[in-house]
Amino acid sequence: MTKRVLNSLDYPRIKILAHPTARKINDREGIELDWPKIFEFCIKNNKFLEINADPARLDLPDSLVREAVKYGVKMTLGTDSHDVSMLDNMTYGVSVARRGWCEIKNIVNCLSLEKFKEVIKL
Repeated sequence: MTKRVLNSLDYPRIKILAHPTARKINDREGIELDWPKIFEFCIKNNKFLEINADPARLDLPDSLVREAVKYGVKMTLGTDSHDVSMLDNMTYGVSVARRGWCEIKNIVNCLSLEKFKEVIKL
């Protein structure tokens, strides 16, 4: 599965790996990946991992957020909102980021718009 994820991330227009473990809390476990390989690939190729704030996902889990931060991987923070009422889920994503020792400097969508465009190379 790691090879499939890396092949997908290798596509030039792909910048963010969303739902990185594909877990759904109380429904299914996340997929097993070679996370050091994923982290190294992300750093080398300017790719980012999502911290998904949906309470049913909380994916990337805090333990993997911490590992990603140690490697220097940048992340995005998203609510997985399908309607405006779900925007409040951001609180959960921020909590996951904090438990993983992720700081604002590690979250690319906390940058100014100009800097964000530069980082994702738009």
